[in-house]
Amino acid sequence: MMIRFKNGFVICLLAGVLLLSACGAPGANNTDATKTSSNGEQSAGPSDEQLIYKKKCISCHGVDLQGRAGPSLQNVGSRLTEEEIFDIVANGRKGMPKFEKRLSEEEIHNLSRWLSEMK
Repeated sequence: MMIRFKNGFVICLLAGVLLLSACGAPGANNTDATKTSSNGEQSAGPSDEQLIYKKKCISCHGVDLQGRAGPSLQNVGSRLTEEEIFDIVANGRKGMPKFEKRLSEEEIHNLSRWLSEMK
């Protein structure tokens, strides 16, 4: 009986730890990219667009937008308009997956605007 009690206790303890580690809002472990100082100024940090790029795009398009499995995006703004970039990100193209369900419309718009500035 004591062995059953110990096994049950261990299982409950592990389940509790697992539940506690899963608690919190999605992305709760992420820290803000910018910090606000006591005088209200924000320090430099990666923009939201850069954070989205790092999370969703870097594996195919590279750290410096140089391209890997996907094409280079270093001068994408001189080849495509912001609207064209938006369409490609949202709906995919060739080997690129659709991101319309993975990113909000605002995130896609902001990412497209940022990429269109790469000239």
